[in-house]
Amino acid sequence: MPIKPDIVISKIISHSLDIPDSVFEKRSGNNWILGAGKASVSIATELMDSLPALPKDGILISPTHDYLDHIQIFKGSHPYPDEQTIAASYELLELAKSIPPGDTVFFCLSGGASSLLTIPPYGIEVEDLQVLYKLLLESGASIHEMNTVRKHVCDLKGGKLAQVLADTNLISLIISDVPGDDLSMVGSGPTIGDDSTFADAKDILVNYQLWKKLPLSIQTHIQLGVDGVIDENPRKSESYFINHSVLNLNSAGQFAETIRKELSVQGYSTWIAKKAYSGPIRKVAKEISAKAISVLSSGEPVKKPAALIFYGESEVQVKGSGKGGRNQELALICALSLEGQHNVQLLSIGTDGIDGPTDAAGAIIDSFTTLKARKKKLNPEEYLQNNDSYHFHEQMGTLIKTGPTGNNLMDLQVLIVE
Repeated sequence: MPIKPDIVISKIISHSLDIPDSVFEKRSGNNWILGAGKASVSIATELMDSLPALPKDGILISPTHDYLDHIQIFKGSHPYPDEQTIAASYELLELAKSIPPGDTVFFCLSGGASSLLTIPPYGIEVEDLQVLYKLLLESGASIHEMNTVRKHVCDLKGGKLAQVLADTNLISLIISDVPGDDLSMVGSGPTIGDDSTFADAKDILVNYQLWKKLPLSIQTHIQLGVDGVIDENPRKSESYFINHSVLNLNSAGQFAETIRKELSVQGYSTWIAKKAYSGPIRKVAKEISAKAISVLSSGEPVKKPAALIFYGESEVQVKGSGKGGRNQELALICALSLEGQHNVQLLSIGTDGIDGPTDAAGAIIDSFTTLKARKKKLNPEEYLQNNDSYHFHEQMGTLIKTGPTGNNLMDLQVLIVE
Protein backbone atom coordinates (compact mmCIF):
# COMPACT_ATOMS: atom_id res chain seq x y z
CA MET A 1 0.00 0.00 0.00
CA PRO A 2 2.46 2.70 -1.16
CA ILE A 3 1.92 6.30 -0.16
CA LYS A 4 0.39 8.47 -2.86
CA PRO A 5 1.90 11.94 -2.46
CA ASP A 6 -0.33 13.32 -5.19
CA ILE A 7 -3.35 12.66 -2.94
CA VAL A 8 -1.73 14.37 0.03
CA ILE A 9 -0.63 17.33 -2.11
CA SER A 10 -4.03 17.69 -3.74
CA LYS A 11 -5.52 18.00 -0.27
CA ILE A 12 -3.02 20.75 0.51
CA ILE A 13 -3.86 22.66 -2.66
CA SER A 14 -7.64 22.30 -2.37
CA HIS A 15 -8.23 22.77 1.36
CA SER A 16 -11.19 24.97 2.20
CA LEU A 17 -11.16 28.02 4.41
CA ASP A 18 -13.50 28.29 7.38
CA ILE A 19 -14.84 31.85 7.25
CA PRO A 20 -17.75 32.21 9.71
CA ASP A 21 -21.10 33.47 8.40
CA SER A 22 -20.90 36.46 10.76
CA VAL A 23 -18.15 37.92 8.57
CA PHE A 24 -20.62 38.33 5.74
CA GLU A 25 -23.25 40.25 7.69
CA LYS A 26 -24.15 43.55 6.07
CA ARG A 27 -22.33 46.44 7.70
CA SER A 28 -22.57 50.21 7.36
CA GLY A 29 -20.27 51.91 4.90
CA ASN A 30 -18.17 50.30 2.18
CA ASN A 31 -16.10 47.13 2.33
CA TRP A 32 -12.37 47.24 1.57
CA ILE A 33 -9.93 44.36 1.22
CA LEU A 34 -6.26 44.63 2.14
CA GLY A 35 -3.72 41.93 2.82
CA ALA A 36 -0.41 40.24 2.28
CA GLY A 37 1.03 36.76 2.37
CA LYS A 38 1.27 33.55 0.40
CA ALA A 39 -2.39 32.71 1.02
CA SER A 40 -3.79 36.26 0.94
CA VAL A 41 -5.26 35.87 -2.55
CA SER A 42 -6.93 32.57 -1.61
CA ILE A 43 -8.48 34.19 1.46
CA ALA A 44 -9.70 37.21 -0.52
CA THR A 45 -11.14 34.99 -3.26
CA GLU A 46 -13.15 32.99 -0.72
CA LEU A 47 -14.24 36.20 0.98
CA MET A 48 -15.40 37.92 -2.21
CA ASP A 49 -17.42 34.88 -3.28
CA SER A 50 -19.57 35.35 -0.18
CA LEU A 51 -19.67 39.09 0.49
CA PRO A 52 -23.09 40.68 -0.15
CA ALA A 53 -21.48 43.54 -2.09
CA LEU A 54 -18.26 44.01 -4.02
CA PRO A 55 -15.49 45.85 -2.17
CA LYS A 56 -14.94 49.53 -2.86
CA ASP A 57 -11.26 48.84 -3.54
CA GLY A 58 -8.41 46.73 -2.25
CA ILE A 59 -4.74 45.83 -2.43
CA LEU A 60 -3.07 42.49 -1.81
CA ILE A 61 0.65 41.73 -1.91
CA SER A 62 1.47 38.20 -3.05
CA PRO A 63 4.67 36.38 -4.08
CA THR A 64 3.01 35.31 -7.35
CA HIS A 65 1.31 37.10 -10.25
CA ASP A 66 -2.45 36.84 -9.61
CA TYR A 67 -5.64 38.51 -10.79
CA LEU A 68 -8.83 39.25 -8.87
CA ASP A 69 -11.73 41.49 -9.91
CA HIS A 70 -11.92 44.82 -8.05
CA ILE A 71 -8.67 44.12 -6.17
CA GLN A 72 -5.19 45.32 -7.08
CA ILE A 73 -2.62 42.56 -6.61
CA PHE A 74 1.02 43.57 -6.35
CA LYS A 75 3.84 41.08 -6.59
CA GLY A 76 6.32 41.19 -3.73
CA SER A 77 9.52 39.35 -2.94
CA HIS A 78 10.01 36.44 -0.54
CA PRO A 79 11.95 35.49 1.58
CA TYR A 80 13.81 38.80 1.30
CA PRO A 81 12.05 42.15 0.65
CA ASP A 82 13.13 44.19 -2.37
CA GLU A 83 12.37 47.61 -3.89
CA GLN A 84 9.24 46.26 -5.59
CA THR A 85 7.98 44.93 -2.24
CA ILE A 86 8.51 48.28 -0.54
CA ALA A 87 6.77 50.16 -3.37
CA ALA A 88 3.78 47.81 -3.07
CA SER A 89 3.71 48.27 0.70
CA TYR A 90 3.59 52.05 0.32
CA GLU A 91 0.65 51.65 -2.09
CA LEU A 92 -1.19 49.57 0.51
CA LEU A 93 -0.41 52.09 3.25
CA GLU A 94 -1.68 55.04 1.18
CA LEU A 95 -4.93 53.22 0.41
CA ALA A 96 -5.33 52.35 4.10
CA LYS A 97 -4.94 56.04 5.03
CA SER A 98 -7.69 57.00 2.57
CA ILE A 99 -10.38 54.66 3.96
CA PRO A 100 -13.16 56.65 5.65
CA PRO A 101 -13.92 56.10 9.36
CA GLY A 102 -16.67 53.57 9.95
CA ASP A 103 -16.03 51.55 6.80
CA THR A 104 -15.17 47.86 7.08
CA VAL A 105 -11.67 46.63 6.24
CA PHE A 106 -10.98 42.94 5.75
CA PHE A 107 -7.28 42.26 6.19
CA CYS A 108 -6.22 38.93 4.62
CA LEU A 109 -3.02 37.73 6.27
CA SER A 110 -0.86 34.63 6.05
CA GLY A 111 2.75 33.57 6.34
CA GLY A 112 5.15 35.31 4.00
CA ALA A 113 3.85 38.75 4.92
CA SER A 114 6.93 39.42 7.06
CA SER A 115 8.79 39.90 3.80
CA LEU A 116 5.95 40.89 1.47
CA LEU A 117 4.63 43.76 3.62
CA THR A 118 7.63 45.90 4.48
CA ILE A 119 8.39 49.58 4.87
CA PRO A 120 11.83 50.16 6.41
CA PRO A 121 12.14 52.89 9.05
CA TYR A 122 13.92 56.11 8.16
CA GLY A 123 17.63 55.59 7.52
CA ILE A 124 17.40 51.85 6.75
CA GLU A 125 17.88 50.79 3.12
CA VAL A 126 16.33 47.70 1.55
CA GLU A 127 19.80 46.18 1.21
CA ASP A 128 20.22 46.50 4.98
CA LEU A 129 16.96 44.61 5.53
CA GLN A 130 18.05 41.89 3.13
CA VAL A 131 21.21 41.36 5.19
CA LEU A 132 19.15 41.16 8.40
CA TYR A 133 16.62 38.71 6.94
CA LYS A 134 19.34 36.45 5.55
CA LEU A 135 21.21 36.40 8.86
CA LEU A 136 18.01 35.54 10.73
CA LEU A 137 16.99 32.78 8.33
CA GLU A 138 20.38 31.10 8.56
CA SER A 139 20.83 31.55 12.32
CA GLY A 140 18.64 28.74 13.62
CA ALA A 141 16.31 31.23 15.34
CA SER A 142 12.65 30.26 15.75
CA ILE A 143 9.88 31.97 13.79
CA HIS A 144 8.81 33.73 17.00
CA GLU A 145 12.31 35.10 17.51
CA MET A 146 12.75 36.14 13.89
CA ASN A 147 9.42 37.94 13.78
CA THR A 148 10.07 39.68 17.09
CA VAL A 149 13.10 41.26 15.43
CA ARG A 150 11.28 42.00 12.18
CA LYS A 151 8.48 43.80 14.02
CA HIS A 152 11.01 46.36 15.24
CA VAL A 153 12.52 47.22 11.87
CA CYS A 154 9.35 47.99 9.91
CA ASP A 155 6.81 50.82 9.87
CA LEU A 156 3.85 48.45 9.36
CA LYS A 157 4.48 45.36 11.47
CA GLY A 158 3.76 44.84 15.16
CA GLY A 159 0.31 46.48 15.07
CA LYS A 160 1.44 49.68 13.37
CA LEU A 161 -0.90 49.19 10.40
CA ALA A 162 -3.79 48.85 12.86
CA GLN A 163 -2.98 52.34 14.12
CA VAL A 164 -3.67 53.65 10.63
CA LEU A 165 -6.97 51.73 10.47
CA ALA A 166 -8.05 52.47 14.05
CA ASP A 167 -11.24 54.32 13.02
CA THR A 168 -12.44 51.55 10.71
CA ASN A 169 -14.23 48.31 11.48
CA LEU A 170 -11.16 46.10 11.04
CA ILE A 171 -11.48 42.33 10.59
CA SER A 172 -8.25 40.33 10.27
CA LEU A 173 -8.69 36.98 8.49
CA ILE A 174 -5.60 34.90 9.24
CA ILE A 175 -4.18 31.53 8.24
CA SER A 176 -1.63 30.57 10.87
CA ASP A 177 1.77 29.16 9.93
CA VAL A 178 3.21 29.64 13.42
CA PRO A 179 3.66 26.84 16.00
CA GLY A 180 1.22 27.51 18.83
CA ASP A 181 -0.96 29.67 16.54
CA ASP A 182 0.18 32.94 18.12
CA LEU A 183 -1.61 35.19 15.62
CA SER A 184 0.46 38.21 16.62
CA MET A 185 3.43 36.42 15.05
CA VAL A 186 1.80 35.50 11.72
CA GLY A 187 3.34 37.81 9.12
CA SER A 188 4.83 39.74 12.06
CA GLY A 189 1.35 40.93 13.08
CA PRO A 190 0.73 44.18 11.14
CA THR A 191 -2.80 44.49 12.57
CA ILE A 192 -2.27 42.91 15.99
CA GLY A 193 -0.77 44.60 19.04
CA ASP A 194 2.75 43.68 20.08
CA ASP A 195 3.92 43.26 23.65
CA SER A 196 7.55 42.54 22.75
CA THR A 197 10.17 45.29 23.00
CA PHE A 198 13.22 46.65 21.25
CA ALA A 199 15.24 45.16 24.10
CA ASP A 200 13.77 41.73 23.28
CA ALA A 201 14.79 42.17 19.65
CA LYS A 202 18.33 43.17 20.58
CA ASP A 203 18.66 40.26 23.01
CA ILE A 204 17.72 37.80 20.25
CA LEU A 205 20.28 39.28 17.88
CA VAL A 206 22.97 39.19 20.55
CA ASN A 207 22.12 35.63 21.61
CA TYR A 208 22.48 34.36 18.06
CA GLN A 209 25.70 36.34 17.63
CA LEU A 210 24.21 38.47 14.86
CA TRP A 211 24.37 41.93 16.43
CA LYS A 212 27.89 42.78 15.29
CA LYS A 213 27.15 41.44 11.80
CA LEU A 214 24.25 43.83 11.24
CA PRO A 215 24.41 46.99 9.13
CA LEU A 216 25.01 50.06 11.27
CA SER A 217 21.63 51.53 10.31
CA ILE A 218 19.78 48.60 11.89
CA GLN A 219 21.97 48.58 14.99
CA THR A 220 21.33 52.31 15.43
CA HIS A 221 17.56 51.99 14.96
CA ILE A 222 17.19 49.16 17.47
CA GLN A 223 19.46 50.82 20.01
CA LEU A 224 17.43 54.05 19.76
CA GLY A 225 14.37 51.95 20.55
CA VAL A 226 16.10 50.34 23.52
CA ASP A 227 17.04 53.81 24.78
CA GLY A 228 13.44 55.03 24.48
CA VAL A 229 14.11 57.52 21.66
CA ILE A 230 11.84 55.53 19.31
CA ASP A 231 8.42 54.47 20.59
CA GLU A 232 7.65 50.82 21.20
CA ASN A 233 5.07 49.09 19.00
CA PRO A 234 1.41 49.58 20.04
CA ARG A 235 0.45 47.23 22.85
CA LYS A 236 -2.42 44.73 22.54
CA SER A 237 -4.29 46.64 25.26
CA GLU A 238 -4.27 49.97 23.42
CA SER A 239 -7.37 51.60 21.94
CA TYR A 240 -6.35 51.02 18.32
CA PHE A 241 -7.72 47.50 18.62
CA ILE A 242 -11.17 48.23 20.13
CA ASN A 243 -12.96 47.83 16.77
CA HIS A 244 -10.78 44.97 15.64
CA SER A 245 -11.90 41.35 15.19
CA VAL A 246 -9.37 38.55 14.60
CA LEU A 247 -10.30 35.21 13.04
CA ASN A 248 -8.00 32.22 12.59
CA LEU A 249 -9.41 30.61 9.43
CA ASN A 250 -7.33 27.47 9.48
CA SER A 251 -4.38 26.04 11.34
CA ALA A 252 -1.82 23.36 10.68
CA GLY A 253 -3.46 21.16 13.32
CA GLN A 254 -6.85 21.36 11.62
CA PHE A 255 -5.29 20.65 8.27
CA ALA A 256 -3.25 17.72 9.56
CA GLU A 257 -6.50 16.21 10.86
CA THR A 258 -7.94 16.46 7.32
CA ILE A 259 -4.93 14.56 6.02
CA ARG A 260 -5.31 11.95 8.77
CA LYS A 261 -8.92 11.29 7.77
CA GLU A 262 -7.93 10.88 4.12
CA LEU A 263 -5.20 8.37 4.96
CA SER A 264 -7.54 6.49 7.27
CA VAL A 265 -9.96 6.06 4.39
CA GLN A 266 -7.06 4.60 2.39
CA GLY A 267 -6.70 1.85 5.01
CA TYR A 268 -3.90 3.09 7.22
CA SER A 269 -3.86 3.02 11.01
CA THR A 270 -3.30 6.70 11.72
CA TRP A 271 -1.63 8.78 14.41
CA ILE A 272 -1.29 12.54 14.52
CA ALA A 273 1.01 14.72 16.62
CA LYS A 274 -0.81 16.52 19.43
CA LYS A 275 0.89 19.83 18.72
CA ALA A 276 3.19 21.51 16.24
CA TYR A 277 6.86 20.78 16.63
CA SER A 278 9.57 23.41 16.78
CA GLY A 279 13.25 23.32 17.52
CA PRO A 280 16.48 22.29 15.80
CA ILE A 281 15.93 20.25 12.66
CA ARG A 282 18.08 17.31 13.78
CA LYS A 283 16.04 16.99 16.97
CA VAL A 284 12.78 17.02 14.99
CA ALA A 285 14.12 14.45 12.50
CA LYS A 286 15.26 12.21 15.36
CA GLU A 287 11.79 12.27 16.91
CA ILE A 288 10.10 11.45 13.59
CA SER A 289 12.53 8.59 12.86
CA ALA A 290 12.07 7.21 16.38
CA LYS A 291 8.32 6.95 15.80
CA ALA A 292 8.91 4.87 12.67
CA ILE A 293 11.23 2.49 14.53
CA SER A 294 8.71 2.23 17.38
CA VAL A 295 5.99 1.14 14.95
CA LEU A 296 8.32 -1.43 13.41
CA SER A 297 9.56 -2.84 16.70
CA SER A 298 6.51 -2.71 18.96
CA GLY A 299 3.48 -1.56 16.97
CA GLU A 300 3.36 1.71 18.92
CA PRO A 301 1.70 4.18 18.71
CA VAL A 302 -0.24 2.30 15.98
CA LYS A 303 0.22 -0.97 14.12
CA LYS A 304 1.22 -1.43 10.49
CA PRO A 305 0.25 -0.31 7.92
CA ALA A 306 0.66 2.98 9.70
CA ALA A 307 0.47 6.63 8.69
CA LEU A 308 1.95 9.11 11.17
CA ILE A 309 1.45 12.84 10.65
CA PHE A 310 3.62 15.65 11.97
CA TYR A 311 3.49 19.41 11.41
CA GLY A 312 5.45 22.45 12.52
CA GLU A 313 8.53 24.50 11.63
CA SER A 314 12.04 23.34 12.38
CA GLU A 315 15.07 25.57 12.82
CA VAL A 316 18.07 25.22 10.52
CA GLN A 317 21.46 26.73 11.20
CA VAL A 318 23.12 27.09 7.81
CA LYS A 319 26.86 26.50 7.85
CA GLY A 320 27.44 25.11 4.36
CA SER A 321 27.22 26.73 0.95
CA GLY A 322 24.71 24.38 -0.63
CA LYS A 323 21.08 24.75 -1.67
CA GLY A 324 18.01 23.42 0.08
CA GLY A 325 15.12 24.02 2.45
CA ARG A 326 13.85 22.78 5.80
CA ASN A 327 11.83 19.93 4.33
CA GLN A 328 14.51 18.71 1.96
CA GLU A 329 17.07 18.71 4.75
CA LEU A 330 14.73 17.00 7.20
CA ALA A 331 13.96 14.31 4.62
CA LEU A 332 17.69 13.70 4.06
CA ILE A 333 18.38 13.43 7.81
CA CYS A 334 15.52 10.96 8.18
CA ALA A 335 16.73 8.98 5.17
CA LEU A 336 20.06 8.50 6.93
CA SER A 337 18.41 7.67 10.26
CA LEU A 338 16.08 5.10 8.69
CA GLU A 339 18.59 3.59 6.28
CA GLY A 340 17.89 -0.10 5.82
CA GLN A 341 14.73 -0.14 7.95
CA HIS A 342 11.91 -2.23 6.54
CA ASN A 343 9.61 -0.37 4.11
CA VAL A 344 9.43 3.12 5.61
CA GLN A 345 8.58 6.18 3.54
CA LEU A 346 8.49 9.87 4.45
CA LEU A 347 6.95 12.83 2.66
CA SER A 348 8.17 16.20 3.99
CA ILE A 349 6.65 19.24 2.35
CA GLY A 350 6.04 22.94 2.81
CA THR A 351 2.30 23.51 2.49
CA ASP A 352 2.96 26.72 0.58
CA GLY A 353 4.70 24.72 -2.14
CA ILE A 354 7.99 26.54 -1.57
CA ASP A 355 10.75 25.03 0.54
CA GLY A 356 13.50 27.55 1.19
CA PRO A 357 14.97 29.46 -1.78
CA THR A 358 14.24 26.57 -4.17
CA ASP A 359 11.62 25.53 -6.73
CA ALA A 360 10.71 22.43 -4.71
CA ALA A 361 8.03 22.00 -2.06
CA GLY A 362 10.01 19.29 -0.28
CA ALA A 363 11.05 15.68 -0.81
CA ILE A 364 9.88 12.09 -0.45
CA ILE A 365 12.32 9.41 0.70
CA ASP A 366 12.25 5.81 1.84
CA SER A 367 14.51 3.61 3.92
CA PHE A 368 16.51 2.66 0.83
CA THR A 369 17.13 6.16 -0.58
CA THR A 370 20.60 6.61 0.90
CA LEU A 371 21.59 3.02 0.08
CA LYS A 372 20.71 3.70 -3.55
CA ALA A 373 22.67 6.93 -3.37
CA ARG A 374 25.80 5.14 -2.20
CA LYS A 375 25.52 2.74 -5.14
CA LYS A 376 25.54 5.83 -7.38
CA LYS A 377 28.75 7.00 -5.63
CA LEU A 378 26.90 9.81 -3.84
CA ASN A 379 27.79 10.58 -0.24
CA PRO A 380 24.61 11.74 1.56
CA GLU A 381 26.56 12.82 4.65
CA GLU A 382 28.59 15.28 2.60
CA TYR A 383 25.46 16.79 1.07
CA LEU A 384 23.95 17.17 4.53
CA GLN A 385 27.10 18.74 5.97
CA ASN A 386 27.08 21.33 3.16
CA ASN A 387 23.34 22.08 3.58
CA ASP A 388 22.96 20.88 -0.01
CA SER A 389 19.90 18.67 0.29
CA TYR A 390 18.37 20.03 -2.93
CA HIS A 391 21.12 18.66 -5.16
CA PHE A 392 21.06 15.33 -3.33
CA HIS A 393 17.33 14.91 -3.90
CA GLU A 394 17.63 16.22 -7.45
CA GLN A 395 20.06 13.44 -8.34
CA MET A 396 17.95 10.83 -6.55
CA GLY A 397 14.66 11.92 -8.12
CA THR A 398 13.12 12.50 -4.71
CA LEU A 399 12.17 16.18 -4.99
CA ILE A 400 8.49 17.13 -4.83
CA LYS A 401 7.51 20.15 -6.96
CA THR A 402 4.00 21.60 -6.80
CA GLY A 403 4.57 25.29 -7.42
CA PRO A 404 3.00 27.84 -5.04
CA THR A 405 -0.20 26.36 -3.58
CA GLY A 406 -1.81 29.60 -2.39
CA ASN A 407 -1.81 28.19 1.15
CA ASN A 408 0.57 28.35 4.08
CA LEU A 409 0.04 26.04 7.06
CA MET A 410 3.59 25.29 8.23
CA ASP A 411 5.43 22.15 7.14
CA LEU A 412 3.82 18.73 6.94
CA GLN A 413 5.40 15.28 7.29
CA VAL A 414 3.59 12.06 6.47
CA LEU A 415 5.42 8.92 7.63
CA ILE A 416 4.27 5.60 6.18
CA VAL A 417 5.35 2.33 7.81
CA GLU A 418 4.29 -0.94 6.16
